[in-house]
Amino acid sequence: MKLSKETVSLFKNFAGINSNLLLKSGSKLATISAQKNVMADATVGETFPDFAIYDLNEFLGAMSLFEDPDLDFQDKYVSISQGSSKIKFFAADASVLTAPQKAITFPQAEITFNITAEKLSMIQKTASVLRAADVSIVGDGSTATVVVGDKKNATGNSFSEPVGTTDKTFKVNLKVENLKMLPGDYEVSISSKKISRFKSPSSDLVYYVAVEADSTFEF
Repeated sequence: MKLSKETVSLFKNFAGINSNLLLKSGSKLATISAQKNVMADATVGETFPDFAIYDLNEFLGAMSLFEDPDLDFQDKYVSISQGSSKIKFFAADASVLTAPQKAITFPQAEITFNITAEKLSMIQKTASVLRAADVSIVGDGSTATVVVGDKKNATGNSFSEPVGTTDKTFKVNLKVENLKMLPGDYEVSISSKKISRFKSPSSDLVYYVAVEADSTFEF
């Protein structure tokens, strides 16, 4: 088996959420952060067997030693090879991994908007420049605006960008560190049950991000 560039990119992205990855028989990949506040799943072109990877970055590092590696999964290890060169990478005990136990049933979303790849990139870059830990989506009854800054400091440096219209009043707080999406456009849905969903319109890639407890929904 050879992994597509898209699947390798997804593996690298998932490694930023959790270094553990539990492959389950089929083409569905899913991961969840150790704090259980970020979850992601997607379907890929490859079909995997059950296989537990304890350190996904180490696995990716082993693959990177070859220009065009071939993967041969066995019960207890996967052979990563090219030509006569081979690395035997052993499976972990699945019981010690942090992995999603079940799919998320997303509740009714009261807030929805689209965010472009450019706007998402700007949010992430601005947060880094301003050393901001918080992203807020604020609704004033007419406009929904993304605000990057320190939510506890009204006079601190901040960045804002309108992302849509709304007839509701709310302030949804997210942690910048939880916005670990691959670059791209996303359809964003937020529920007052304190969960948000970022769904790619071009694939079934989905990220679920916990909404901070101090968020307010005035509806």
